[in-house]
Amino acid sequence: MTDSTPPLDEEALKDASPAEIHSALFEQLVTGHAQMTLTFLGRLPNPQTGKPDEVNAEAAKMFIDQLEMLEAKTKGNLSAEETRLLTHSLNFTRMAFVEVMEAQVTGQPGATAAPPVATPPTA
Repeated sequence: MTDSTPPLDEEALKDASPAEIHSALFEQLVTGHAQMTLTFLGRLPNPQTGKPDEVNAEAAKMFIDQLEMLEAKTKGNLSAEETRLLTHSLNFTRMAFVEVMEAQVTGQPGATAAPPVATPPTA
């Protein structure tokens, strides 16, 4: 993942099947939600400022909740690759959320802007 989700490469998808286009859109949606979660947790820089924001746990949780909803509503309808991406993104963002919340509770330095973490692969 990068700091901001790039738009779909429509030229590369011009000969793609509807299923391939939907898969690319799904990947973009999941990746974007994971990036927003990490941005609200202070783990990725804000794309507009280039600096991490203060932690906004409520906003981060909303994006995790939306990923969980996608998981529930698409169960059995995703390719193996899409399932891996969604599962990995959920696990990664949940873990980052727990780490940041624990750091805030224990008063560890950096609880408001945790150090950047490695980002999950997009596929």
